[in-house]
Amino acid sequence: MALLDDVKNRLRISMYTTNFDDEIKDLIDAAVADLALSGVNIAKANDNTDALIRRAITAYVKANFGYDNPDAERLQQSYEMLKQHLTLAQDYTRYTVTFTVTSRGIPVDGASITAGSEIKETNSKGFLIFTIPQGGIDLDYTVMATGYQTVAGSVYIDGSKSVEVVLSEA
Repeated sequence: MALLDDVKNRLRISMYTTNFDDEIKDLIDAAVADLALSGVNIAKANDNTDALIRRAITAYVKANFGYDNPDAERLQQSYEMLKQHLTLAQDYTRYTVTFTVTSRGIPVDGASITAGSEIKETNSKGFLIFTIPQGGIDLDYTVMATGYQTVAGSVYIDGSKSVEVVLSEA
């Protein structure tokens, strides 16, 4: 079921009635924008198939729809609680970028990786993870290790990613 139809159903409005569609669509857009402004990943906030996102949007719309809603305060509190839980859940706010650094098929221990403004070193398996707070960006990275040529690259963050870097000896 489309989100608009689902929300209309929860408002007890027939899906065949279109008189309120513009107002409901505006409230849905406002809920998505509010979730994103609060720190929920924009891709997640727009994921109409996610049950928690649908529930949060529905609570927001029900709290703000119409003029004389006796349940508005309770519904707004429900929305705020859902929003708070979503902003605390790593799956809704962050992405991971996993780097694996090798040379000639052997992991490179202690390779320094700069991603954004953060610098970390690979472990003995040539492995490390960065946590990225937002998607929809190009994450530039640089990989350096003693005795190897520096490698620079970029990865578009639209979900969690794995990046394999092969270093050549200097």
